[in-house]
Amino acid sequence: MKKAIACLLAACLLVSALPGCAPAGEEPPVVTPSAPAESEPPAESEPPAESEPPAESEPPAGSEPPAESEPSASKEPWDYSGHDDPGEARYVTNLIDLDALGDGKAHLALQMGASVWDREFTGMVKEEVWGYDLRAMDARKADLSVVEDWNEVSFSTDTRWPDPLPEGFSPEEILEFNKNPGLSIRDLHQQGFTGKGVAVAIVDQGLYTGHEEYAQNLKTYELIHCSDPDAQMHGPAVSSIAVGKTVGVAPEADLYYIGSTFGHWTGNGFVFDAAIVADCILRVCEMNEHLPPEGKIRVISISKGYHKEDSGYEEMQNAIRQADEQGILVLTTSTEAFYPFSLFGLSRGYFDDPDDRSSYGPSGWLRTDGDYSGPDIVGVPMGSRAYAACTGPQNYEIEHEGGLSWAVPWLAGFYALCCQARPDITPAEFIELIKDTVQAVQPSSGGRVNVIDPEAVIARLTG
Repeated sequence: MKKAIACLLAACLLVSALPGCAPAGEEPPVVTPSAPAESEPPAESEPPAESEPPAESEPPAGSEPPAESEPSASKEPWDYSGHDDPGEARYVTNLIDLDALGDGKAHLALQMGASVWDREFTGMVKEEVWGYDLRAMDARKADLSVVEDWNEVSFSTDTRWPDPLPEGFSPEEILEFNKNPGLSIRDLHQQGFTGKGVAVAIVDQGLYTGHEEYAQNLKTYELIHCSDPDAQMHGPAVSSIAVGKTVGVAPEADLYYIGSTFGHWTGNGFVFDAAIVADCILRVCEMNEHLPPEGKIRVISISKGYHKEDSGYEEMQNAIRQADEQGILVLTTSTEAFYPFSLFGLSRGYFDDPDDRSSYGPSGWLRTDGDYSGPDIVGVPMGSRAYAACTGPQNYEIEHEGGLSWAVPWLAGFYALCCQARPDITPAEFIELIKDTVQAVQPSSGGRVNVIDPEAVIARLTG
C-alpha cells in the first residue's frame, strides 16, 4: 500500500514550465565574477517535476539571454563535454567563485530579469490541470458566468478582468489570503522562528532574481547544465514558498539557488538524467565547505522525482548520501527513495482557512475518500497557494490543486525553522519527529489523511 501511494504521489505533480521572455524591471547588483557560459541556451525549458510536461512554447522573438558573466574560476568538475547529445552546447554552466562566500553578501553568477508573457485570451476553456487559466492574460472579454467554482480559475496579479466582477469574487483578496503558508506557521514567526541564521538551497529552473519575496534572501545564483534562456515560472514559485517574506515558511532564511536542466531535449521528448541532479547536490556540498559554521546550508529543495530505472540513479543516491553525511537534508518528490517517509501534498479551497487542519485533504487527482494516514506518510500544504510570479517584482499567481512541486519547498522551509529552534537537529531526527507528531484528520470528502503539526514539532524541539 505504501509503495503504491508513493508511486502515485511521485506521478501527480503540477504542470510547471511556461514560456519566459525578455528581461524587465530592476535587479539587485551582481557581486561575484563567474565562469563563462559554455554557449547560448536553447529556446526550450525543462520541467523539474516528475510528471510535468515541457514548456508550452518557445520564448517569443526578441528574448534576451541572461546577463553576461565575467571570467573566473574553473567549472570543473561540472564539465559535460563528454555528453553525446548533439545539442549539448545549448546547456549552460555558469558558476561563482566559492572563495567569496561567507561574507554575508549576495554573489550571483548572473542576473535574470522578469519574463514578459504575451498570452492571448481565446475564450473560457477549462483545462485539466489549470482549470480556466487566466494567468498574465487580458481577460476583460471573459464571460465569468460560466464558472461554477472559483477554485477552477487560475490567475495572477497581472490578469486583466471584466468590469464589474461577479459578486463575491475578489482576485486581490484571494491572492492576499492565500499567501499564508498555513498550519499556524505565521504564529511561529511571531514567536521568532523565521529561519534566521539558516540557509536553504533550491535546485530548479531559471530564476527571476528580482522578485520582492526573496531578492533580499538570495545569496548565490548559479547555472549547472541549464537550458533556460529566461526566467521560468517554477523557480520563483518554489523560492517564495520556501523563503518568501510574505508567502514563505522561512522568511528570514538565506537562499542558495542553482538553475539546472535535469537531462536533454531529444526528438523523442525530454530524457531525464539524475546524474545532473547529483552534480547540483554535490555543488551545494562544496558550497558548504566555504561557509562558516553558523551559515551552512541545512536543506536542499528539489521539486523532481527519480526512480531506480532512471539514468544516473546511483549517482543521485550517492550524492544524497554524501549530503546526509554532512547534515544536509535533501528533499525531492520521491523522499521515500532515500528516507523512511513519503511526502504527501494537501489541497484546500481558495476560501478555506489555511491554518485550520480540517481544511486540508487529498488533491482532486487522488481518491478523495482514500486512507492516507499510514505511519510513514507526512502531508504538507500544497494547493491554493499564492506564490511569486516570474513576470514582475510584485506579481503573484495562484492555482487550486497545486502539486508536489509546492510541497517540497514548504517542508524545506519548515526544516529551516527547526534548525533555528535546535541547531544540532539532524535530518533523521527531523523525519522521526514529523512522523511522530502528524495529526490524522478526516476531510469532508471522507477518508483519512495525515497532516503535519508544525507547532507540536517546534514544541518538542524547544521543550
